[in-house]
Amino acid sequence: MRWLRGLFDPLPASGPIPELPVLGHALAMGRDPLRLLTRLAREGDVVSMRLLGLQGHLVSAPPLVEEVLRSKMKRYHRGTRVYHAMQNFLGQGILTSEGEHWRKHRRIVQPAFHRRRLQRFAESMARITARHLDEWCERRGPFAVDQAMIELTLDIIGETLFGLQVADGGIHADAAAIAEGVDAAQRNAQQVISGFVRVPLSVPTRRNRDFLTKRQALDDLAYRLIRECRARVEADPDAEHDDVLAMLVQARYEDGAPLPDRQIRDELLTLLAAGHETTSNALCWALWQLGEHPEVWRRLVAEVDAALGGRAPTIDDLPALPYARQVLDESMRLRPPAYLTGRLAAEDHELGGVPIREGSLILLSPWVTQRDPALWDNPLGFDPDRFAPQASKARHPFAFFPFGGGARKCIGESLAYLEATIVLVMIAQRLRLDSLPGHPVVPLPQITLGFEHGLRMVARPRERSSAAVEA
Repeated sequence: MRWLRGLFDPLPASGPIPELPVLGHALAMGRDPLRLLTRLAREGDVVSMRLLGLQGHLVSAPPLVEEVLRSKMKRYHRGTRVYHAMQNFLGQGILTSEGEHWRKHRRIVQPAFHRRRLQRFAESMARITARHLDEWCERRGPFAVDQAMIELTLDIIGETLFGLQVADGGIHADAAAIAEGVDAAQRNAQQVISGFVRVPLSVPTRRNRDFLTKRQALDDLAYRLIRECRARVEADPDAEHDDVLAMLVQARYEDGAPLPDRQIRDELLTLLAAGHETTSNALCWALWQLGEHPEVWRRLVAEVDAALGGRAPTIDDLPALPYARQVLDESMRLRPPAYLTGRLAAEDHELGGVPIREGSLILLSPWVTQRDPALWDNPLGFDPDRFAPQASKARHPFAFFPFGGGARKCIGESLAYLEATIVLVMIAQRLRLDSLPGHPVVPLPQITLGFEHGLRMVARPRERSSAAVEA
């Protein structure tokens, strides 16, 4: 009964990877996915695995990742267990849909990320960040950075996505309620993904009843906001509305028909789910890395002070802040918020010389590829100079893919970089954040890569007029 003991043993750091009868690698995947994926990748560019009754393959070599995501993407589709679980609350938004439906609605959503709209978003981001940092500066000591960052990015999402503005501090109640509903739905999806038994939503288990209740509350709120926005737009059709909700309400199909409320709801919740927690986690991991590497922090502060001189950043300042972008990229290399994605094979074929059967699961992991010692010198070290222009030119484009790639690359990449850069440089202007001694910082791999024990750091306000920062 050696296999039975494997149900309870931790995944070993070396030696054979336990593959249990029936379960295959599913138990190790649920227990410690980052270690399992890292271990498997040592065995080759395409490594076979089994997850319950499903044949899987971990693909880690950049040229093969490119085949899956871009050059031969028609061989694959998104009908994985993860996406089906997310469809339960995201519906048919551009993250979870396929084919002509996806192409048509991506074209409709794309204008939300055009430069003119991003420029106005940047102004909102800077104003909201300044207000939150006033509160951060008053804390003067250890505080929960992850919770504070969630609140900050939620306010930004609330205004840019839904047009919900808060002038006197705090988080807009509607934005908080929407985020709470999406978070509950994502946690339910995570439980579905990691569970061994799939229970249809039609079965009235306690978990299913709870999920359906929360989804209904989320729907009620989303549809109310859509109705209110539609009335606002119809009352003043010539006004320029900056938020994405108003853009979707005003959008039209090629035949002139408006988007149904259900489709607007799906696209909004998709953008919220894809962009809120991921951006917050990316910023938290970057701040933690900066707290661990004071020499990188000093260089970032010097760049920010030289480029901005104490004023708030705008979208036009981004070219003058290249090191800030390098810091974000290096942090996402080591701690990618979207650490794992998957596809299903749509046909029999070969990938890297390995036969792939129709219906097989293809796993791609930025966590694995972006730490591969064959691709990166000192792969576990934090070095933003890896992303200096000359260093990046020599690298395969799919050695680093935190936003995916190809036609299905994350549509919000430009918005995410804009938001993350503005928040990061404004923190560098106002604060010094140091790691809290003794506080464990452990990755928590769920739908995104969060923190097992949260992230607590020590805040020290900077002298805002200073051009340097204390070591």
